[in-house]
This record gives sequence, C-alpha cells and structure tokens, in this order.
Amino acid sequence: MVVESKIVQGLMRLGDVSVDDLYKLICFDLENGVNYFDLSDIYLDGESEKKFGEVLKMHPELREKMFIQTKCGIVKDRKNDICYYDLSYDHIIESVDKSLKRMNIDHIDSLLLHRPDIFLDANEVARAFATLSQNGKVLHFGVSNFPHELMKYLYDHTNIPMEINQLQLGLGHLDLVREVFNVNMENEEGVEHTGELFFYMKRYGKILQCRSPYQVGFFGGSLFNDPKYAEANAYLDELATKYKVSKCAIATAFLLMLGNHIQVVTGSTNIDHVKETIDGTKITLTKAEWYTLYRKTGNLLP
Repeated sequence: MVVESKIVQGLMRLGDVSVDDLYKLICFDLENGVNYFDLSDIYLDGESEKKFGEVLKMHPELREKMFIQTKCGIVKDRKNDICYYDLSYDHIIESVDKSLKRMNIDHIDSLLLHRPDIFLDANEVARAFATLSQNGKVLHFGVSNFPHELMKYLYDHTNIPMEINQLQLGLGHLDLVREVFNVNMENEEGVEHTGELFFYMKRYGKILQCRSPYQVGFFGGSLFNDPKYAEANAYLDELATKYKVSKCAIATAFLLMLGNHIQVVTGSTNIDHVKETIDGTKITLTKAEWYTLYRKTGNLLP
C-alpha cells in the first residue's frame, strides 16, 4: 500500500464543526497535500461520518481526490451504559454498509478493526474481508490498537494483509520506542508494553499511523500545555525558533523521522493548527536534536 500523505486528517471531533466549516477544512487539506481522511463509526455515534457524508453529497467532485478510512468494532449502548467490542462477520459487514450509507460513498479506501475483540476468530474476519473486497466495498484493510501477535494471527489466516496499525505515539506517549532503548534493563522503562511492535511494523512494511500525537498519555491533555513537560516545551521553543515553525511542527517532524512507514494523524479541525502539523513535513531534525528531545520529555536513554 502506498502512503497517500504523511499527514492524516482525523475527524473524530466534529461535534461543533458545521458542514460548511468541514467543507473548508477538507478543501484546505486537499490544497495542501493532505488527501487522507480518518473516521470511525463510533465517532459521535456515527454523526462524524454522517456530517462528512453531507459534505460529499453537496460536493461529490471531492470524492475522487480523497482517501477515506473508517473503523468498526466498538459497540456502545449509551442508554444502558454498555460498551463492548465485536469483530464478528455479521458486525463487520453491517458496520461497513452503515458507514457507506452515512458517508454517501460506494466504497471505503481503508477499513480498520478499531480495537481487539478477545473473541475474534481470524477465519471469520477473513470471510468478512473477502466478502467486502470481492464486492468492491473496501479496498484496503488494517487494524487499530492491535498487538503484533494478533496482527500475525490475522495474517496467518487470511489472504488479505493488514496494511495499517493505528496506535498512539507522540512525545507524551513513547512506549513504542522507549522499550526498544531499554531492553534488558531492570527499570520501569524496560517493561515491555507493546511486544516489540515498532520493529515488527517496520520489518513487514506496515504503516504506523500515530494517533493522539500531541496528547499526554490516554487523553491526558496537550503536551504543549502540561507543566510536567516544561523542559521539553523549552526545547521545543528553541527548535521552533531555529526552524521558524511552531512547536507542533517540531513534534510532528520528531515522529516522521522514525521512518517512511509513519503517518501522523492530526485530530484538530482548526485550519491554523492543521497547518502547523503540515509544516512538520517540511523540516528534518538532526539525529542529535531528536535524541535530545526524546530525553527532555523525561525518557531514559541508557
């Protein structure tokens, strides 16, 4: 699979975004080389896909310029306060049909399985993927938040490769790379959380989409506003001045240096903030700057 653009426009936070403003954002993205749009059937309980679909209904000429990705597998019953994961054949097929209808499109460019379902059966997933591929409803397949053993399990039982894994990775959440540096160390940093997932992805040419790239931990707020990261922010300011960009651009460049298989998902719908993310594709930090920034976020480099 060829990476369409280094920056992915995430569309989870569309609650206060009007259809007109979403159209302006999409146009800005396309004009600036971002043609990859990421959604999920669970975002705003399908309303994000629906609003996106309203834009495409009014401006169908945009579709051929876009690479559209959505996800399925998370089920929420808000009335009864129930949440669970479902990656059965029936649920995958039903979810795709509903997503296509909400977005007013006839095919999805990339479908991701949103979260691991402990009851997942690879043969059942393979049957769903084969059905969707054969009828032209989905062109590419991947996963989100999956460990590498589960990716391998799916690969061993399907003829359709898992081309993408969307995972949290950023200066405020560096588990994927921190455990590489601290292998065989008797410290907290050396505790394995990801099962060497980073180099598994790189070895087999899987696209690693970095979600929540500017968040601290699991939606713990922006790194740029967190007093615990004062030293990192001071260095980000220094690099931003040197390269004449924003701190956000530096944080984006930090991730993109990790390889050609990297994409950065911006969750912002503010055009000015999206521009800052795009600016990160135009600069390359030195290796010394990369490692210094890594350490200044409080990470140990043995």
